[in-house]
Formats: sequence, C-alpha cells, structure tokens
Amino acid sequence: MGELSTECKRHLEDALEADDSQKKDFHIRQVLQAAEMDDAAVDHRRVPKH
Repeated sequence: MGELSTECKRHLEDALEADDSQKKDFHIRQVLQAAEMDDAAVDHRRVPKH
C-alpha cells in the first residue's frame, strides 16, 4: 500500500474523533476499501498484457 489519499486521511481522523463505534467502523472500512482498490489497480498494471 502506498501513500494514503487526503480523503483516506480525513476518514481516519474522523474515526479517531468519533464517539460512536459504528461511525468509527464506517470510516475505517472506507479507508480499507479505498486501499484495496488502489492495490488492485497496482496489481492490474503489473500483469503483463498478452
């Protein structure tokens, strides 16, 4: 995983500030999903084209 986007950083900050566990979970899931999509895009670019 590379550098986190500004949006991901904002979600992590919101998770830290949230008092409700469901809100914390939401923000953390957003970051994990974004990171997973970024990793998939990097993997796709590494696959040689036939």
